[in-house]
Amino acid sequence: MSLYIREVTAENWEDIAYLSVNDNQKNFIESNSFSLAQSKFEPEWKSVGLYDEEELIGYAMHGRDKTSSNVWLDRFMIDQNYQGKGYASRFLPMLLKGMQKKYSCDMIYLSIYPDNKKAQHLYEKFGFALNGKIDDVGEFPCLVMELDLKRSPLA
Repeated sequence: MSLYIREVTAENWEDIAYLSVNDNQKNFIESNSFSLAQSKFEPEWKSVGLYDEEELIGYAMHGRDKTSSNVWLDRFMIDQNYQGKGYASRFLPMLLKGMQKKYSCDMIYLSIYPDNKKAQHLYEKFGFALNGKIDDVGEFPCLVMELDLKRSPLA
């Protein structure tokens, strides 16, 4: 297995737009099409494809929030055809280490829907913790998790 992260380009954006989660997960994340448009028109957000060899497995979007300057892993998804194979646990540390290097940050934030316990467990495994704040920027309020990279298992 040769995992790598690649920026979204004119060559791969359409394949990324077609990636999808399971029907019971669709309320937990914005569509990739919406996210790709957001990263196109809001340059602080960077979209990336997640690959195993030449196979597109998932998608992520990260960036530094303009108003707070906080660094966010704003989207992270594995296509429904590749879920349950350990990809999320292998890509997440790669993304976080890359973000730490790119943004020279000590903290990374993300938000999850309160019912998304599976994602919460995944993120906690890598050192994220609920911080008691609510992210109400999107369509529905989300719980905010934060990762202190100085105390993280990734350190």
